[in-house]
Amino acid sequence: MANFETHFKGSVVTSAALGSVILATSSATPTDTLLLFVIGSLAGLLPDLDADKSRSLNCLFTVFALCIGICLPVIWSLNSLTEIWLSAISVYLVLMYALRPIFERFTIHRGASHSLLNVVMITLLAVNLAILSGKSSHFALLCGVAVIVGMLTHLILDECYSVDINNNEIKASFGSALKPMAINSPMACLLQLGVIGLSIYMLIPHQAALLGAVKGWHYELARLPLLPNADIIQRWL
Repeated sequence: MANFETHFKGSVVTSAALGSVILATSSATPTDTLLLFVIGSLAGLLPDLDADKSRSLNCLFTVFALCIGICLPVIWSLNSLTEIWLSAISVYLVLMYALRPIFERFTIHRGASHSLLNVVMITLLAVNLAILSGKSSHFALLCGVAVIVGMLTHLILDECYSVDINNNEIKASFGSALKPMAINSPMACLLQLGVIGLSIYMLIPHQAALLGAVKGWHYELARLPLLPNADIIQRWL
């Protein structure tokens, strides 16, 4: 299993790569691209919210509380200093003293949070939250992509660390991260399926806009400049 530092570095690198593609295709403004980079980097930590060690869990929740508290004024366009402080404090208190005890009591490491079903659930939640916060369907889908990239980076790294190359053996933890669903936790799977169904239902009114955004990506990626044009190369030479 990869440690906290490895997971964070991995999600930062892949989120930065995604951000470079977004900037190159002009799919989002520099400010929105920076926000997507933060979302993807944090998404790379999400699967470890079921960490067994209280120290790791405390670190994860502290990071999320601080980052969400900082991002709220940007997402919701809070203007007054009082609103900014109250929102940040409220987020910190809710995450640390309401949600964290729930995760400590009812989750097991490498359980339902380490599954592709959880990736789908968090992705759909991210898309819905972006739309509810007033963002465009195009940006909401980019949020979903950022979450997918970050979370899959985490799961793939866990599987890679389950293979001992030096001793040519596979650890017992292999296959426990990148699994379709946690069949040993049926209640958690049912909850995830319920959230997925509700999230899809909430996206039905935005179906046309979302499909239009996806079609637009095809043209943007087709025009993606992989190399600098000849004039720029001649200037360098």
